[in-house]
Amino acid sequence: MLGAFRDIVLSHVFGAGRSSDAFWLAWTVPSIFRRFVADEGLTGALIPAVGQAEQAGGERGARRLANTALAALLVASVVVCVGGILAAPWLVKAFAWGFTRDPDKFELTVTLTRWLFPFVAFVSLVSYCEALLNYQGRFFIPKLAPGIVSGSIAAAALLLTTRFEEPVYALVVGALVGGLAHLLVCIPPLVASWGLPVPSLAGLRDPRFRRLAGEMGKVVMIGLVAQANVVLLRLLASLLAEGSVTQYWYAARVVDLAQGAVAVGVGSALLPVISRDAAEREWSGFRAHFAEAVHLAGLVMLPAAALLLALAPPIVALLFRHGAFDLGAAGHTSATLRALVPFMLALAGINIVKKAFFALDDRTSLLAVGFLGLATTAGLGLPLSRSLGVEGLGLALSLSSGFQLVAYLLILRRKTEAPLGLRRLGAPLLKMLVASVPAALVAYWICQAGEWAEGPASLLNWALLATAGVAASGIYVGAAWTLGVRELRSWIARRPPS
Repeated sequence: MLGAFRDIVLSHVFGAGRSSDAFWLAWTVPSIFRRFVADEGLTGALIPAVGQAEQAGGERGARRLANTALAALLVASVVVCVGGILAAPWLVKAFAWGFTRDPDKFELTVTLTRWLFPFVAFVSLVSYCEALLNYQGRFFIPKLAPGIVSGSIAAAALLLTTRFEEPVYALVVGALVGGLAHLLVCIPPLVASWGLPVPSLAGLRDPRFRRLAGEMGKVVMIGLVAQANVVLLRLLASLLAEGSVTQYWYAARVVDLAQGAVAVGVGSALLPVISRDAAEREWSGFRAHFAEAVHLAGLVMLPAAALLLALAPPIVALLFRHGAFDLGAAGHTSATLRALVPFMLALAGINIVKKAFFALDDRTSLLAVGFLGLATTAGLGLPLSRSLGVEGLGLALSLSSGFQLVAYLLILRRKTEAPLGLRRLGAPLLKMLVASVPAALVAYWICQAGEWAEGPASLLNWALLATAGVAASGIYVGAAWTLGVRELRSWIARRPPS
C-alpha cells in the first residue's frame, strides 16, 4: 500500500515524461544488480543452508555460517556499488538505448543511477536480516520495512522538490534515507531473536559456506535471468514514445500491489516450512504445505485478476489521473495493466513454485526455465511492441510468464519422491475462478456510470469504485461459499484447511 501511495504521489508531481522516465529507469538499474547481494538470491540460499548447518552442527554451526555469510555479503555489496557507480553511463545505454537520442535525459538518468546505487548496500543487509528472521518464524517486520522506503520517497516528492534546481533529485534523498531507515528497523527484532551477527572470515574455507556460495551463485543467476526480462522490456519501452517507460512502470506497479501483497508473503512463509519437509524427506507434509500455499494465493489472486480486467480504467484514473498525468497516459497505462493480468497470475504461481525448488536444492532447473522464458520474451517483445506499443510489452511478458509456470510445474512433478498432486490443485482453483466471474461483471456494470476522465476529482468516481469493490467482494465470498471453497471457509474459521 505504501508503494502504491509512492506511485500516486510521483505520478501527480512528475506525470509521465522526461523526469519520471529518467527516475524509474535509474531506479531499475541498481534494482537489477541488487540480485547479486539481496532478495531471493540471498534468502533463497541462506535459509536452507542455515537449517542444514544447524541440523549438522547445532546452533554454533548455524551462527558460524551466518557470520561468514555476513562478511562475504559486505564485501560483495561494496564491489557492486562501486562498480555500478563507475559503469553507470554504459549501464544506462544498455538498459535504455533510446534515451541516447536526448542527451539531457541521458545525462540525468546516469547521474540519478549513480546516486541510487548505494541503496543496494542497504537492501542487501535487509535481505540478510530477513533470511534469519524468516528462519526464526518472524515475517512481519522484514515485509513491512520496504514500505518505509516507499513512504520516504513519497515524502521527499511532496516536501523537497522545490529545494532542487532539478526537482527529481529529491527522490534520491528519499530513497537513501528510506534505505537506511528500513535497515535500522530490522536490526532490533534480529538481535532479539537471533543475537547480533558478527562478520567473520573464519569460515570462508568451510565446505558448508562454499556450498552456500555456489548455491547463491545459481540463485543470483536465476534472479538475473528473471530481471533480464525487465531490462529487455525497459529497453524496448525506451524506443517507444516518451512516457512509455513510466506508463509501463505504473501498470506493473498496480500488478505488484495485488501480487506482492499476497503471493510474495505466502511464498516467504512457505520456504522455511517446506525446507524442513524436504530435509526430513517428509513428502506428504511437503505436498500439503505446497497445496495450501497455492490455494491461499488463489483465493485472493483470482478475484483480484478478474477485477483488474474489469476495472482497469477506473483504477488507473483514481490512482494516477491527476496533476501532470494526462488522459492519454492514463489510457495507455490501463490498457497495459489489462495486458499484464495474466503475468500477475503466472508470477504469483512462479513465486510459490520457486520456493519448492529452493527447498529441494534444485537451482539448475530454475535457471534453465528462466533462460527459456527470457528467449520467449525477447522473441515476442519486439514485434508486439512495434504493433501494439507499450501494451504489447505487457502482452509479451504475460505469454512468457505463463510458459515458464507450466514448465516449472512439469519439472517439479518429476522432482519429488512422491506425487505432488497437481490435479488436485485444479478443482479448488476452478471454483474460485467461477466465483470471480459474476463479481467482476457486477463491478464493471456499476462503474459504467463513472466520469473517469475526471480522475479522483469526481466524488462520484470514488463512490462508484467503492460500491463496486464492496459489491464484488460480497458476491465473490457468497459464490465461493456456495461452491464449497474450503480455503474460504477455513480462513473465516481461522483454522488450516483439512
